[in-house]
Amino acid sequence: MAGGLTLSAVLTAFIALVLVHETCSATAKVNHHCAPSSCGNIHNISFPFRLKNDPEKCGESSYELSCDENNHTVLSLFERKYYVQEINYNNYTIRIVDSGIQKDNYSSTPSYSLNRHNFSQYPSAYTTYLLKRTEYEGISFSELSWSVVWMSCEKPVNSPFYLDASTCNIDNGDQYPSNSSISHFKRYRYVKVGRTNATDVVDLCKVEQMFITSWPGNDDPSNISCADVHNELVYGFELSWLRGFCKS
Repeated sequence: MAGGLTLSAVLTAFIALVLVHETCSATAKVNHHCAPSSCGNIHNISFPFRLKNDPEKCGESSYELSCDENNHTVLSLFERKYYVQEINYNNYTIRIVDSGIQKDNYSSTPSYSLNRHNFSQYPSAYTTYLLKRTEYEGISFSELSWSVVWMSCEKPVNSPFYLDASTCNIDNGDQYPSNSSISHFKRYRYVKVGRTNATDVVDLCKVEQMFITSWPGNDDPSNISCADVHNELVYGFELSWLRGFCKS
């Protein structure tokens, strides 16, 4: 990391490594040699993951998945429903997508607002970063995702980083009731992609919803198209489950 690790980052890394070690001890007696389970397009559901109806000795309860009536592999995260797109056992990541997103419907939007801070505010078996330890760099972090932000503004915004949501047919409607003190204002809605700090929010604009994505396509936040935004939402985002896995 540029500039080195802060004390907070070092402590976080140490805690993460301790958690991995403790999980190793706790799962040492579990039989990891269960036949992989399958649901829909996910054919390799194995340790530490398990399907709800798998034998108790297979996988970890913290990484339990389910298979819904439409044959989607489902991960319940913060009591919300996400569809599993891929499990990568080589780099300890799982890619999921909001259940409200429809691949062929460009006007569909996620059902849930979610950002990376959710994973630090609430207990989770997953992280939004990869924790690595190398011979030369020591402990380092690699972020797995970035933000997609729905903005609502009182005035038009002229910025290459703000995409007019109305041109994409993804305007999520008026968020304010008719008796709201600000309902008489016309709202202009935008989508902003990439890292968004408080200083990036234009005056008279308000963050309405936040989502995260790991789409490997266009990584230039000043040149995002409507198709890019849809692809980012359809692709979903990656999470790391390294804490729950022990590598010999």
